[in-house]
Amino acid sequence: MSNHEDKKKHEDHEFDGKTFLYIRTHPNDDGTEPLPAGLPFWISPDITVIQPGNVRGDEAVANETNQVEVVVTNAGGIDAVDAYVEAFVADPSTAFAPATATLIGGTFTTIPGYNTSTVTFNWIPLPADAGHRCLLARVCLTIPLDCYTDGSIFDVVGDRHVAQRNIHVVELAEKSLSFGFKIVNPLKEKGDFLVRAMEVRANREADLIRMALGCRLAQFAEVPLREVTLTIGETIVPREVSAEKGKPISQPLGVLPKAMTLKRSKSGRVEMKPGEIRYAVLTVTRNPDVRPGDISVVQVEQIDVRTKKVVGGLWLIVKN
Repeated sequence: MSNHEDKKKHEDHEFDGKTFLYIRTHPNDDGTEPLPAGLPFWISPDITVIQPGNVRGDEAVANETNQVEVVVTNAGGIDAVDAYVEAFVADPSTAFAPATATLIGGTFTTIPGYNTSTVTFNWIPLPADAGHRCLLARVCLTIPLDCYTDGSIFDVVGDRHVAQRNIHVVELAEKSLSFGFKIVNPLKEKGDFLVRAMEVRANREADLIRMALGCRLAQFAEVPLREVTLTIGETIVPREVSAEKGKPISQPLGVLPKAMTLKRSKSGRVEMKPGEIRYAVLTVTRNPDVRPGDISVVQVEQIDVRTKKVVGGLWLIVKN
């Protein structure tokens, strides 16, 4: 294994007589539970969309056969025979619950000891299901038991068997761009959340970002974005919400037809019931001094005010 911690586990023979399954939710993830604080847990390098023509990326092509690829690691010394792997798709959201995700498929696979196994699922998304989507995956082995603790939630941080990829790549063709997404309460109880947006400056994190994107040649912007702001709306309802009342109009998720012009800030605080959903819009404005083709990384975090822990997030990769 390339990871130092995995090598140490092997040297200590800690898992020689058992399985140790996990799906990375971060390039530096070695299966530690919970994932160390401070690591974004929505940038799994082990979940990938493969478009027709074997083009790898984060978006699927509507009405055609795409594939979702999931890589599962077994850091234990015995084979994991007939482990069950599932893949899900969801709207662009900071967090997820089984009720807000759609099952793409599930299959059995055997992961040899101290090795990995790759499974793929065919996926033909409708136009409404293509474009900017979030991907989740989980693995479960029943004999010997090596499975996620609670199947009614996606505990990406606390459970090594669950991972997600919530990265959205957009072209900043105009001066400003707005991206619509959902804020979801993933907890089983009422929550008070701080949602904040900020630009991630590459600097020392350049290699990590490249690994998460699956692109070693990404060139990062040397100047920051002119503006990064966030608008949080009311609970999502079937009808449109009036912009005249200072609330964002219910718009398609993903890249919006035009940039939002309503009052915005860099953060917002919301109280949400279990499973409740809010509509939010992230708006970014280009720096006129940026080099064409450079990328900027914007991170949205959803923080539980009570525990101070991050419970959700997403990356918006802006191509200038």
